[in-house]
Amino acid sequence: MALIAREITHRNNNFNLLRMLAATAVLVSHAYPLALGEGTPEPLYSTLGMSLGTLAVLTFFATSGYFISKSFYNKRSHFDFVIARILRIYPGLFVVLLISVAILGPIFTKLNLIEYFSSRETLLYIPRNIRLWPLQYDLPGVFNDNPYPNAVNGSLWTLIYEVACYAMVAIVATLSKANNRRGFIVFLIAFAAFYIAALPTLNNHPHELTTLRNIHHLALPFVLGMALFEFRKIAPLRLDVATALIVASIVSYGYPWFRELFILAWSYGIFYLGFLESKRLMAYNNLGDYSYGAYIYGFPVQQIVASLCKGCTPLVMMAWSVPITILLAMLSWHFVEERALAQRSILTTYLKHRRQ
Repeated sequence: MALIAREITHRNNNFNLLRMLAATAVLVSHAYPLALGEGTPEPLYSTLGMSLGTLAVLTFFATSGYFISKSFYNKRSHFDFVIARILRIYPGLFVVLLISVAILGPIFTKLNLIEYFSSRETLLYIPRNIRLWPLQYDLPGVFNDNPYPNAVNGSLWTLIYEVACYAMVAIVATLSKANNRRGFIVFLIAFAAFYIAALPTLNNHPHELTTLRNIHHLALPFVLGMALFEFRKIAPLRLDVATALIVASIVSYGYPWFRELFILAWSYGIFYLGFLESKRLMAYNNLGDYSYGAYIYGFPVQQIVASLCKGCTPLVMMAWSVPITILLAMLSWHFVEERALAQRSILTTYLKHRRQ
């Protein structure tokens, strides 16, 4: 029986590739509303009640739950953990925000440059979005006439929930270490109680309570990832288990618990594929971790395509936006994200000396 604990000893796995495929799936999913307008059905939504983009986000959160838990477990202190998370998110985010304000905005705004740069919304775009909540999606006069108007980077909405989940990992992992895993079991019970208790409220308000709904939807795969790491010494990693979960979710289609069972099957399947030993798949790791860059650059690139190619179809948008986004993601990784992460130990040491 293959156990997850045995697999995580190997650094070489398929998760970089899976995350990149998920980021590409977001591009495919967003191509429909960005090309044809808000409210356009995205792939898979009519069948699953979840779009292809939603499945991609579930993939991000499930894998994050696992690997962020692993990161916290391996860090020497909470301080090291926080620095690592900041360097993973903020350098790339700051650069894409800066490019949006300083390059993309002036090119595509309907205003003259004096009006654009003196606008309060332009000046506050970076500060508001760096803090992650609440986000500012628009820049003055930019993409006003697009099918999906006024939004420069609609993909950023998940980042605040990702950061909140990081904090949850730190709190829960601290309790687990102090209480010999009992703290984590208590957390799972509390989370299950919250999840079940919130269902009637969310079902009665299907188009409201956006923040609660997002927490409810995104925390589940993240917590599943956390649980797989916490129970890595006993959790099986087997094809028959993955198959059984898939079959169970198919059988439950149409029942109230279908979504939860599907997310469990999807998350487990992602980890099975992620740890699957395949030299061909693992060869992707020689390139880099381009998924975050693809995620944060994809939406602006697609809005640029929509602005330049009036009336383009989703397929045309994909044909243009996917290669451009991948190129920007590569540049982001090699020239911003990877270099920022390389400074982690230096920055941590410097800040620790400043605190003394």
